[in-house]
Amino acid sequence: MTRSVAQQIATGSTLVLVTTLLVIGIITAILLHTRNVHALDEALLIAAHGRAHPDVTQSIEVEHSRPPIAAWIANTEDTRVPRDLIVRAVRTEQPITTTYRGTRMVLLPFEIEDEHVKQVAVAAAPEARVAKSVGPFLAIYGVLSLLAAFFASSLQMRLVRQAFALIEKARREAESVAGFGDDQRLTEDGPPEIQPLIRAVNELLERLELAYRSQTRFTAEAAHELRTPVTSMLGELDVVLRNPREKERYHDALVSTREEVMRLRALVDGLTALTQLDAGAVARNRTLMRAGEVVAHALANEKLTLRESGNDVTVVIEDDPEIKINRPLMEAAVGNLLRNAARHAPGANVEVHVEQRGDFVDLIVDDSGAGISEAERVELFGRFVRSGTARERDRSGLGLGLSIAREVARRHGGDCVLEASPLGGVRARISLPMMSAPSA
Repeated sequence: MTRSVAQQIATGSTLVLVTTLLVIGIITAILLHTRNVHALDEALLIAAHGRAHPDVTQSIEVEHSRPPIAAWIANTEDTRVPRDLIVRAVRTEQPITTTYRGTRMVLLPFEIEDEHVKQVAVAAAPEARVAKSVGPFLAIYGVLSLLAAFFASSLQMRLVRQAFALIEKARREAESVAGFGDDQRLTEDGPPEIQPLIRAVNELLERLELAYRSQTRFTAEAAHELRTPVTSMLGELDVVLRNPREKERYHDALVSTREEVMRLRALVDGLTALTQLDAGAVARNRTLMRAGEVVAHALANEKLTLRESGNDVTVVIEDDPEIKINRPLMEAAVGNLLRNAARHAPGANVEVHVEQRGDFVDLIVDDSGAGISEAERVELFGRFVRSGTARERDRSGLGLGLSIAREVARRHGGDCVLEASPLGGVRARISLPMMSAPSA
C-alpha cells in the first residue's frame, strides 16, 4: 500500500534527524573517550615523574580508574611490564605510553645524577574503557534522541497535513465541478508552492470550457447545416411521390435532389477535414515538396469549378522553395481559396502567386471581383460563416472553406489571412515556413 505524502515527508525528515543525532552522538562519544584517555595519560605521566623524583609528593587519582594509579621503578626482570618496552624507553630516552593486559601505563626513563645509571619509572592504572567513559552519556543521549525524533515526527506529520489541507480543499472544489458551462474555478489561495498548481488547474478548466463551448456551437451549427439539405430533399421527394408526374418532372426532382446530396457530401468532407485537424492529423504524414506542386495539384482539382464560373486563371511562380506539409490537407486548403474565388467572383480574373517572403513562402489567390469589407475579412474565418451576398448567390457554400484553410496553415506553423487585392477584389494569402532556399 502506498504511503501518503505526509507520511513520506515525515518519515524522510525523521530519518534525516535521527541520522544527524546519531552522527553527533558518535562524534561526541569519540571526543569524550579521547579526552578521558588523554587525561589518564597525563595523570600517568605525572605519577611516573613523581616516582622518578621522590622529592615531589602528590596523590593522583583519575576518573574511571580504580584503584588509584600505581607507580614503581621497573627493570628488565619486571613481569608487569614488557621487557622490550623498557629497553626501548632506555634507548630512546623518551616516555612510552601503551596498553598492556587491560592496563594503561606510562614508561618514563630517568638517570640517577651521581651514579649515571638509567632507570625506568612506570605508572599504571586500569585503561579507560569506552563502556565506562561514554556509556552513561550514550544511554542518556540515546533516550533523549528517540524522544526528540518521535516528537519531531509527530509535529512534522501535523504540519504537513495542515499544509496539504489546502490541496484537499482544491480537490473537493474540483470534484464539485459537475460540468462545463457554469464557469466554476478553484479558489486561488494558499502558500506560494501550491498557487501555481491551482492556477494551472484553473487555466486547464478555462481551456476545457472554451473547447466545450466551441464544440457545442460547432455541433449546433453542423446540425443546422445538415438539417437544411435533408429537409429540402424530403420536401422535394414528398411532392414528387404524392401524385404521378411526367418523366421530365421526375428528372427535375432527381437533379434537384442530387444537388442537395452533393451539398451534403461537401459538408461531410468539410466536417471530416475539421475532425482530422482537431485530431492532429497535420503532424502526421508530412511530405517534403515544392510550393509550386501544391498550387498545381489544387488548380487541377478545381479546374472544373473555375471553368464553370468563367474565371481566367494566371499562375505566377516567382520562387519555388520546399515546404514540409500534409499534402492532402494543404491541397484542400488552397483548393478552398480557389473555390471561394470562383463563387464570390464568377467571371473575374484570378491570379495565383507563389512568392518568398523572408523565411516564409506565400501561396496567394487574387481575384478582380467586388471584394469584401475589412470587417468581414475577420468574421469569414468562423465556421459556417458566409457573407450575405454569398448566401444569396450560391446555396452550395457551407462557410467552412476559409476556416479549414486557416486551421491547416496554422497547424503547419503559418497563417491564412484575407486582404485587399491589387486586382480590386480579395487576396487570400497562406503563409508557410520554408524548409530550404529556393532552387534556381
